[in-house]
Amino acid sequence: MRKLSPLLIAVMISLILCGFSDAAERRSLLKPTGTTKGAKQGMKTYYTGRFAIDLPAEFQLEIQSQKIRYAEVFDFKWKERDRAKERESLWTQKLAKIKKLQLPKGKDRIIIEEREVKGIGNWAKAVSYFGNYVHPSLIYWTVLIDFGSSGGAWLTIDGTNTDKMIKNFTNILKHYQYGFDNLTKDSFCLNHGRIELPYLEHERTYARFAGPMDIKLRIEMNETQKIEDVGVLDRLVASLAMNFAPGVDVYKIRTGSRTVAGLPGQEIIIRGTVNDVSELFFAWDSPGKEDSGEYPEIKIGLECPDGSLDEKTKIWDDLLDSFRPACRR
Repeated sequence: MRKLSPLLIAVMISLILCGFSDAAERRSLLKPTGTTKGAKQGMKTYYTGRFAIDLPAEFQLEIQSQKIRYAEVFDFKWKERDRAKERESLWTQKLAKIKKLQLPKGKDRIIIEEREVKGIGNWAKAVSYFGNYVHPSLIYWTVLIDFGSSGGAWLTIDGTNTDKMIKNFTNILKHYQYGFDNLTKDSFCLNHGRIELPYLEHERTYARFAGPMDIKLRIEMNETQKIEDVGVLDRLVASLAMNFAPGVDVYKIRTGSRTVAGLPGQEIIIRGTVNDVSELFFAWDSPGKEDSGEYPEIKIGLECPDGSLDEKTKIWDDLLDSFRPACRR
């Protein structure tokens, strides 16, 4: 199968889908979440943040990351039967990575302290350290939690007030529940479970999937404090007018307004061609509402090789139609 043109992908993603998280792209690969209630036959339901989406079984989750109330949280399933042995190994590896960080000026050590955290899961351990050599006053806390046979979790948060950070991450982790049954309007979904807390501030989610026919699907959601009047269609028109990407020919297949999950937004489906290589790009975004977890800024984008337009458009339409709040089956 013909490979995607790296130049064309780079140009079109920056031109149209702009905003997908570079940090999120560097997350480790994940195994897909299993099919759950609400998915049609041959489909899988994936939960990310406060939303869910149904995708064909051929899609594989490659990356998922999320932040809630300034904390980055990642839950996982145990690989070994001996949880105590596995968590000690994970903790030792984490400390080794932290110790390799560049020491900020004026500091004589990277690690500030280690401590056990009581009242969270079956076992929890935390370490504070100077994780940013450019900002010596910034303190990081990383926590490893054992929730029992269901799995564990990592949490990382940074700030300058240790007491507030400890209070924050303790509250977040105490509200963790495994699985996706009986989700509520306060459910903020991770990889295998969720945090049962209402929106407060600073929520971000990112997921990337690999599908059939070399399809790549990206979903990003951010709380916003300022609504942008410019949507994906407006950015495309402006970029074409400025000849932002010389040598790239763009053919508009479908553009316009589209409501998804009750959220107003803009949609584009285009074909981009450079050096006789053509790719298809699908994008939808919604500006969201100010300071809202129910209505965050959302960007959904799909890119793939040209050809099979009807089949790929159907996949695109079906996934957008299935996108919904996580608590809605």
